Amino acid sequence: MSAAEGAVRAIADVGRARRASARERIAHATAGRWSNQEVDELAPALVRAGRITLNFHPDRPTMLGVTVAEGLRRRGRYVSQFVTGASNGSRSAVGGGERAGWEQRLFADAYGDDASADERPVYGSLDLLLDPHGGSPRFGSCFVVLRPHVVSRTTFCVGDSHTGPIDVGTADEPLALIAGLVEQAVDGRLLGRSLGVDSLCDAVAGRLPSHPPDREVHGGVELRSDVERIVLDPSFVGTDVEDHLRASADELGFELAWHAGSTLAVDAVPSDFRGPTMPSLARRAAGDRSQLDAAAIGRLAAASPLAPPSIPGDPPESDLQQLKYLWHVLLRFGRDATAYSAEIAAG
Repeated sequence: MSAAEGAVRAIADVGRARRASARERIAHATAGRWSNQEVDELAPALVRAGRITLNFHPDRPTMLGVTVAEGLRRRGRYVSQFVTGASNGSRSAVGGGERAGWEQRLFADAYGDDASADERPVYGSLDLLLDPHGGSPRFGSCFVVLRPHVVSRTTFCVGDSHTGPIDVGTADEPLALIAGLVEQAVDGRLLGRSLGVDSLCDAVAGRLPSHPPDREVHGGVELRSDVERIVLDPSFVGTDVEDHLRASADELGFELAWHAGSTLAVDAVPSDFRGPTMPSLARRAAGDRSQLDAAAIGRLAAASPLAPPSIPGDPPESDLQQLKYLWHVLLRFGRDATAYSAEIAAG
């Protein structure tokens, strides 16, 4: 059995063992609103309601000596940070590091100390809303949309993977996931928003405005067979990022698309969100431009030294962490870049 198969089986086993208690939790939380048959219909429908997306920053340098976009073109494969050393989360993909530890715990030792970097899982989201920026834009300005068959080797959790989530499952064993979501909904805080049980039902139709549950894809992601499209931020039009990914799309047969992007006036960057260093960092990133966008942040990231990943990850004051926070600022306060460009063109 491969590590990927072992990981999916481990999560399915956990979901199966918690099936009865999940039914009890759902019945208690909803005061018997749904029958067991309705729960059995809702659970798999919810898991399959959205699409699997993997957000990433295509212009970031990697430990391979190339950007993420060039690496995708060369390898024809979307790989984990154990290979690239790049992440917009915790860069702790080393032996004994935080990421290795939580993967080992979450997947019941399927990924032990001897697991190869290539077989480690990649992380994405269940994008229920079909968000134009992907399921987890805080992890990257661009995103991969995977083909539906990948769901069979995908695991799910309510909450971030690194927090040791309790409610986990697979497409075939989703009841523990539903229990966690139902309890959130009854409390009016579904997926971190002021949403209730009716919104949970709406999620099955892909209408839920939410931060989606995490998904972990096991067994690797091949661009030729597993990727439906890659969607880019418009700040990369005419750049090496577009060149590399367009060449990959032409060769490997997936679609290349664009979303509307985000832009933010440098003078509008607040000092009370993600720290007081954000306004000065935004000015550095934007240079002589008045607007901040994804490519501007990437250019500053490319000019920053890329230290190897470490056991605890990058400290908050490091360049990469600060730029991650600046990206969060752009997402939180930015506006549609395409609409802004149209306004400028119209005078």
